[in-house]
Amino acid sequence: MLVSVVMGAIAVFACVIFFHAGYSKCRHSADYIDIMAVYLGRPVKGWAVTAVGTTEMALALLLLVPATGPIAALCCSFLLVMYAGFMWRQIQVGRKDLRCGCSGPAAETRIGPELVLRNLLVAAPLLGMASLSPSLNSWVGISLGIALGLFLVLIYLSTDQIIANRQRLVGWSQ
Repeated sequence: MLVSVVMGAIAVFACVIFFHAGYSKCRHSADYIDIMAVYLGRPVKGWAVTAVGTTEMALALLLLVPATGPIAALCCSFLLVMYAGFMWRQIQVGRKDLRCGCSGPAAETRIGPELVLRNLLVAAPLLGMASLSPSLNSWVGISLGIALGLFLVLIYLSTDQIIANRQRLVGWSQ
């Protein structure tokens, strides 16, 4: 049951972060055009941003369905690794001033090695979820999975704020 609770928590956690990211892209697609264009190295249209956002929201919801959860987890893990790769490429060419776009268009978090690491750390348990795919059968397990998943979301948001604060402090001291 413990593995099922942890996998349920990972599903809830990833659902929340992917749905939020996708919703932000769909709602504020104009704000993401420039961000995506820099990452991809070519012009991007608003419909492409909306398509990425819609895909992220669909994957988020599919994570919660037992029949589609494993493949959705694999896709989410792939997206996180791909986003980490795009960020790393920009860091390597010296573009550390770019907004990450992870927490919405108004977030102040800039790309950096810590965000690349965070994406990879979030991708790892999703790979585990894709390979294990246990199902929650009891209300206790479901409740614990939801509670633990929401706790993971709070840790993620706190980490995002710590990264943003650190970036501001380092920027002020230079």
